[in-house]
Amino acid sequence: MAFEEDFVEEFDTILLTDEDGIETEFMIIDSLEYDGNKYILVLESALIDDEDAEAMVLKKIAEDGEEDSYELIEDDEEFDKVADLFAAQGEDYDVEVEE
Repeated sequence: MAFEEDFVEEFDTILLTDEDGIETEFMIIDSLEYDGNKYILVLESALIDDEDAEAMVLKKIAEDGEEDSYELIEDDEEFDKVADLFAAQGEDYDVEVEE
């Protein structure tokens, strides 16, 4: 997934903390709402120029003031549907789902 520099400047960023407490900055490539839930398509900021970098689809699970919590989608059917929706609206990127 590679992006032109002008397009990259438009991205919002988010800091995600893993289970070991390590924070990593991600760029929010796109977002959508489906079936009452919010989803974001993110790519690690350090990998934005790597056309082989893999993006992640995250589901919003909680909102606490200004902080939102996201997690990976565990349900395969839900993931496939959301990935298809991102692929349909993604004019500036391609979504390929690994089987």
